[in-house]
Amino acid sequence: MVDFVVRKAAATAIYEEGERRLRETPMPSGQKYKIGQRVHIAKDLGESMSHFKSDADATVVGVYAHMYGGSDVKSYSLDIDGFGESSWYDENQLTAI
Repeated sequence: MVDFVVRKAAATAIYEEGERRLRETPMPSGQKYKIGQRVHIAKDLGESMSHFKSDADATVVGVYAHMYGGSDVKSYSLDIDGFGESSWYDENQLTAI
């Protein structure tokens, strides 16, 4: 049980740091969809993402690079209507609405 508590605390700290970065740092260049932008998720996400929510509207939360660093501006975290937050959708699986 102690291991779970430690892992949960570490995960929470990482998530909170990502949220802080979204609030306090500018979006990285090359990010196609901006924070708060509405997008539609493709119906067919491919076999490797068949367990992900598809064919739905969502709001962009951020991209991986903005939230956690690095250079990946093509992987998006979304707040999906009637479903909640989910990550990581490829840029080519999204369409602006």
